[in-house]
Amino acid sequence: MKRISPALVALAALVLFCTSTILSALPGDKRAKLPKPPRPTAQKKGAGIGKLGKALRKSGRGRKSGKKSGNKKKYDKKKKEEESRYHVVQIGLKFEVVQKKKLGSVRKSAPKKYKAQLAKYEKARKAADKKGRAFHGLKPPETVFKVLGDNGYKTQKEAQNNAKRLQRQVDSKRKK
Repeated sequence: MKRISPALVALAALVLFCTSTILSALPGDKRAKLPKPPRPTAQKKGAGIGKLGKALRKSGRGRKSGKKSGNKKKYDKKKKEEESRYHVVQIGLKFEVVQKKKLGSVRKSAPKKYKAQLAKYEKARKAADKKGRAFHGLKPPETVFKVLGDNGYKTQKEAQNNAKRLQRQVDSKRKK
């Protein structure tokens, strides 16, 4: 019995692949869609409202417009509360308390503060190497600026307490 050459097998596979992709791309038999039945005619909108309802609708002070303005007031109030909330921000190894509306300016100044911390760390490490001592200080993390928590705190005192707690945790690791 003769062996089939690999080139012939590859050619046959290629032909089968090409024909299957071409056949799948051709449009198949699609059923004709039936037209939708017509909708029944609806009654007039104003039927049964009465004189007061018609007057309200004409003046534009219907139920919907009043509701929208109420939602807008709630939205504005909520947005104002969010802007005045306090957030704990981590810059290198330091934690600061900042209002949400001032996050942008703090984010811009963060790289300078981070570089200062990094320079201080490098200086302390080199001094320890010169003296021949082991250096146990923490290197500032790679993330320069990080907002901790999504919602923030209503009062500045709450945020400061949390920032102090986090700072103590970092400091305790640094001293070990």
